[in-house]
Amino acid sequence: MKMKSGMEQAVSVLLLLSRLPVQASLTSEAISQRLRVSPSYLKKLMRTLVQAGLAESLPGTKGGFTLTKPLADITLYDVYQAVEGRGSMYQGKGLLQSVFEGESHCVLETVMAEIEDKWSNLMREESLQHVMDRVGELYDLEKIDDWVIKQVKGQL
Repeated sequence: MKMKSGMEQAVSVLLLLSRLPVQASLTSEAISQRLRVSPSYLKKLMRTLVQAGLAESLPGTKGGFTLTKPLADITLYDVYQAVEGRGSMYQGKGLLQSVFEGESHCVLETVMAEIEDKWSNLMREESLQHVMDRVGELYDLEKIDDWVIKQVKGQL
């Protein structure tokens, strides 16, 4: 199964935004530099996260992006739905019906739908807070917090 790189980038953005002090925001320029992606791509990704209700865009010279809710209230499934969309992962072409000369529902499509349901349920159980907790076990969060503070210095 292959997922778009946007999933990892979206999770990274949301985790980054979670490090913001209260009433501070990060500009798209700062986020794109940190993620090493083009500003135009980042704006598209941020639009997706805003439309999904996961991030908020604040206008003005001191504007930028913030989270709309705590990481504990955002699941990996929420992010997946925002980035990948709401369609089914598997799109059958009816080849089994053709090969086995049947008119009934595609068995493979049914099996894949069952697998997708299980996978989706697992993603619904994983909050971004849990992901951040694991990040904190592996990385020095003070470094990212220092970077965030430098980015928002004029806002505080």
